[in-house]
Amino acid sequence: MERTPFRNVDLAILLIGLLACAGCGRSVDVEIQPSRTFQTIAGWGHSGGVIGGTGASRFLPPSVATPVDYQYLDYLVDDLGLTGTRTPEVGPRLDGSGTDHGDCDAVDWNLFEGDTFSPSDAANLVYYQNRILAEGFQPLLYSSPGYPTHASEQKPWVLNDPCERAQQIWASAFYLKTRFGIDIRYAVIYNEPGMPWTILRDDIKALGPRLAAHGLTTLVQYAEAISPRTDWNYIASAANDPGMWRYVGRISYHRYGNADPWRARLRDFAAARFLATAQTEMENATFDDLYSDLILGGVTYWEVAFSPNGTLVPSPGLTMFTPSGTYFRLRQLMHYVRPGAIRIGTTSSNPSVRVLSFLRNGMITTIVENTASSAQTVGLRGLPPGQYSLSQARSRASSFQELGLRTVGADGTLTLTNVAGRSAVTTLYPRSGQNLPPTIEVWGANPGYLAAPADTARLFVTASDPELDPLTYHWSVKTQPAGVHAHLTSPNAATTTVAGLSVPGTYVFNVDVHDGLNTSSRQVYLVAYAATPPPVLGQTGFRIPAPYRLVFGDPRATTHAIIELPATSATLQAGIADIANSDFTGRGKWSLVSQPAGAKAVVSGTTYIFVSLRAEVTHMTVTGDYVFQINVTNPGHPDLVAHVVCTVVPAAAPPVIGSITASPPRLTSPAATALLSAVTSSPAKQLLRHWWAVKSAPAGAEPLFDHQGLPNTTVGNLTLPGTYVFTLRAFDDLHMSTRDLSLTVNPTPGTPNGAECCRGR
Repeated sequence: MERTPFRNVDLAILLIGLLACAGCGRSVDVEIQPSRTFQTIAGWGHSGGVIGGTGASRFLPPSVATPVDYQYLDYLVDDLGLTGTRTPEVGPRLDGSGTDHGDCDAVDWNLFEGDTFSPSDAANLVYYQNRILAEGFQPLLYSSPGYPTHASEQKPWVLNDPCERAQQIWASAFYLKTRFGIDIRYAVIYNEPGMPWTILRDDIKALGPRLAAHGLTTLVQYAEAISPRTDWNYIASAANDPGMWRYVGRISYHRYGNADPWRARLRDFAAARFLATAQTEMENATFDDLYSDLILGGVTYWEVAFSPNGTLVPSPGLTMFTPSGTYFRLRQLMHYVRPGAIRIGTTSSNPSVRVLSFLRNGMITTIVENTASSAQTVGLRGLPPGQYSLSQARSRASSFQELGLRTVGADGTLTLTNVAGRSAVTTLYPRSGQNLPPTIEVWGANPGYLAAPADTARLFVTASDPELDPLTYHWSVKTQPAGVHAHLTSPNAATTTVAGLSVPGTYVFNVDVHDGLNTSSRQVYLVAYAATPPPVLGQTGFRIPAPYRLVFGDPRATTHAIIELPATSATLQAGIADIANSDFTGRGKWSLVSQPAGAKAVVSGTTYIFVSLRAEVTHMTVTGDYVFQINVTNPGHPDLVAHVVCTVVPAAAPPVIGSITASPPRLTSPAATALLSAVTSSPAKQLLRHWWAVKSAPAGAEPLFDHQGLPNTTVGNLTLPGTYVFTLRAFDDLHMSTRDLSLTVNPTPGTPNGAECCRGR
């Protein structure tokens, strides 16, 4: 059959049509490449707030607070997929003093303040760890300085004595391990450090052997700086110190400053040394931050939020919680991508469609973010044949949506139509073949608590089913105060009103969600009060300029800080909260109760900031005790009152290093050991601490001390000839004195240079 050629006019019409429909019906092509492998996911975590639960333990009896907190932790582990968290160090003293008597390698456990770890926080962390283990994953818990550590970490006897800082870290990990069975996988030297890198290096070298000596497998997490750029400065400075890196297990950074190109540098440095990388703090982190940290930072561990409100927001009443606005998009990756998953290569024909794929146990999970303004069709290639489920969460969504089942044939391709835009995140995840139970996404009561005469609440649940099976609901009253007969108006609906809650006490409701084969259940805890409950004071104390920093304690006791002239000012602070999450502006006042004769201290007006009441005190120029009071008005109840004391003492003279000697005063190879001795004293009669540092040594030398933290120590391994210069540091509470000691090691007689005698053999 003869072909008829296009006429010019026909060709023009065709081209116009093609141009007008450019992109019409065209799918975005995505190729999944299992042969291209990147990092292996170690887990997901939380930068803080997890072990405190919803905060219910501060206001509610354990019979309510404990199950509420456990349900909160269950949700974070089971639904979001968390396997790690930051934990504050336990044991450093709130008053900024130490837990030894001058020997940094000998803890006095009577001075160790284990009660800085509250019973409820301890129980929550043990439960959290066990919940993760029950799912078959390794908990990734790491320690970091908390309020007790901050009280001393800037004092010279900690900042410049590596053994003392090491003691705070290993003693905390040892206590948690032996007391609660909690394994601290990593330890942070300083959170967002601002000191020279050499301080962190020396601390790490002191800490590593001591962790091992106490049977701990804890490694260091370095550098934990405020931004990838700052982190890289710390990494690059220490890059050529193998003696430090042998004790480092993970490179970590926070995301509060310049991120690129430094994330990639951190990633490549870690990979070259077979180290993990981690993002360990970012407020208001989103899926887009997770995506870029995975790609550019190569992270194997990523933390979802700094404050609890970044994940689950406690409701008024503190018996319930609501997922944050960033929760469900993050869930689209973290819930489905479990530890052990390997990120694999993907290519997308359209940059507005960003794709991540992960391989685990031969199965591939694929996450698609469509940043375009409209829905798109996405064609996937390279999938293992089998059955998959599809789910989706839109930006700022209050829930996610199951989109049903998909089947991939032998050709490994699948076309996804109508992939929502505006940064919706869609996940294609493999199925085991069995019918999965419904997922309860959100549940609770409104209002979150009742105060008489209110006696009615609305109970609600949002759920979805992977197979899109029809769901049925059933509400029931699990427990209620004696004599009450609560009435559920619509017990077989997703939302029901409950009435008749007229007696103060705890009400527990159960909701069952059934898909025809499986049932999922949750409990709603609701507390009714005779009157609105009063607020509660949190930790009270002082924020004092360095080297003191934070001195806080339980408001039921009297926090006592001691400062030395010329320090004369501080910030007074008291935590404050209630179950209604109230604003306490104008309801609290700091005042000066008493001061030494002739003193004229001044207390500023009180402000409410970061759930605390603060005021500035200045002009504490006379030595003696200054007593302050916080008073919080509490309509219908007595005012809340707490006291704190600041003692101002005279300026003290620094330690004196009277003499310093080496015995013998010089060595000749093969002798390689000497005794270093010093006589020190404190004019102020304060406890002294000591640290011998190597100021300089022949290239390649590695002197070894038997007790580096005592005034008398034996130093060995002086095998290389040359001059060794040792510096003794002597500390009281606020001062450091130093003195150098030189020791010469001569080569073996008869050799031109002991360092060269054996070259070429």
